[in-house]
Amino acid sequence: MSRRSRPRPRAPGVCVGIDLAGVAHRETGVAILRAGRLEVLTTAGPDEEILELARMAGRWGTVAINAPLNRPLGRCCLDDDCVCRTDPGTRSRHLERELARMGVPALATALIKILARRGIRLADALKAEGYEPLEVYPFATLKLLGLPWRAKRTAAGRRRIRRALKPLVPGFERQHACEHQLDAIVCALTASLWRQRRTRGVGLPEEGVMTIPDPDLCGGLRGPGLGG
Repeated sequence: MSRRSRPRPRAPGVCVGIDLAGVAHRETGVAILRAGRLEVLTTAGPDEEILELARMAGRWGTVAINAPLNRPLGRCCLDDDCVCRTDPGTRSRHLERELARMGVPALATALIKILARRGIRLADALKAEGYEPLEVYPFATLKLLGLPWRAKRTAAGRRRIRRALKPLVPGFERQHACEHQLDAIVCALTASLWRQRRTRGVGLPEEGVMTIPDPDLCGGLRGPGLGG
């Protein structure tokens, strides 16, 4: 697409990034960017607490969730004892297979069924309130943008990721963000790129599409120029 015909960026707004935990007693990271600047960085537990934070996106904001938001085609559920497990028997979605071909491995949806069930439930709740949540993947965003992604569970790894994110996310001055909060920032950053039309989708519309950065449109990514 030529520069002249490229769609105009969406208006700046609020982006809520959610690094979803599979169960309520584990930490879900939440980050909120307003016009590209980090405004809230926190953790949440129960579904309603997560939804309350997601609503801070407002009417025109964007919510991005790190979790499967759809089941594989043909699967009525993700239960191991259901006939759909073997007929059609698909564990992964097209988007996960597409990511693998890009060198970005992702677990099949049916292998993370607890997280997937919660992601689908929260996505349905948000859709009922008028939102269209984005499915995102922090690992894919970091890797495609050429940012550090290794050893996220170690203090040294988190420091490297923090240093790389700070120029891209104004207001990110917190020194001890946990891995879930770091992932939440990356989720919100991906939503910000989506608002600037610097992303693309992988997957099938009828099965679920994941939003990832488009390296061809993000090649000039520098510092706090992510105003979306």
